[in-house]
Amino acid sequence: MLQQLKNIDYDSLPISDYSRQYIKRMLPVIDYYLDIYRRSLRQMIQALGKAPADIAMVDYGGGHGFLSLTAKDMGIGRVIYVDFNPQAVETVLALSKEVGEGPDEVLLGDAGVLRQWCADNGVTPDALLGMDVIEHIYRLEDFFADIYAANPNIFMLFTTGSTPYNPWVMRRLHRIMQADELGHNGQPGFFQLRKEHILKHFPEMKDLEADIWATDTRGLTYPDTLTAVDTHTPYKDIDAYNTCDPATGSWTERILPITAYQALVRPYHATVSVRLGYYNTHRKGLKGIASRLANLLLHIPIARPLAPFIVLSIYSEHSE
Repeated sequence: MLQQLKNIDYDSLPISDYSRQYIKRMLPVIDYYLDIYRRSLRQMIQALGKAPADIAMVDYGGGHGFLSLTAKDMGIGRVIYVDFNPQAVETVLALSKEVGEGPDEVLLGDAGVLRQWCADNGVTPDALLGMDVIEHIYRLEDFFADIYAANPNIFMLFTTGSTPYNPWVMRRLHRIMQADELGHNGQPGFFQLRKEHILKHFPEMKDLEADIWATDTRGLTYPDTLTAVDTHTPYKDIDAYNTCDPATGSWTERILPITAYQALVRPYHATVSVRLGYYNTHRKGLKGIASRLANLLLHIPIARPLAPFIVLSIYSEHSE
């Protein structure tokens, strides 16, 4: 399958320019990403203790669909792809047609849509995997409520580059967050968008007061911003840099401490374990050597600040 993905003429696929460029940026390191997907899927299979053909898994926020394709290539019996972006759904359908294999179900929507689909179709997913998606989900408490409604004993695994351990990664992500919040490349930032929305609905408000409320609603969508202003309830996220697109609720690489994830799943009698990610050893030359050396260091407990990403595994206490 790897060779098939490399050989596809992506320019000829009926997909958006955004999806096409995203995949083209990924192709030079596709071996690395598919390795991460395979390791994650093997961990899922081991955690469930089932034959791959007997597993029903969700590829949540599946994007280009490479995880779904890898899961089917590894013999997973039922793969349910979910993404709220129509362009992503368009891409996975085109890729599936091109390689002759793909997810068994393709859903356009979020966790609520998945929950309803599972109820309507009598499907109980065994596992949910999300690659670089958990850091973008707006209301994680709602997300987990929907997922555990579909299966109270579900196994979940998430990879995320928003590691709270690596200070260099955090510094880089904070710069990206600030750019999104304050604006860049001539585009208005989220702060300005929230301020304009506030003044539109509260025209009597002074400009300085609008500035204060735009600051105190950082990390909220437009509806929640208005609610905060109306009820005089400022919002403060755990990390002062975290911010989200007020139109969609998608966080900009949100960084959360592990204790926050643990608190979110504790009501469902679930626990979170953390595994350190690793560097790309498929690189050639000095970069490959440096990656292999760094990965050796990651076996030392005190070396976790070096990890480029982390893997969150969420186990139900009832199924352990």
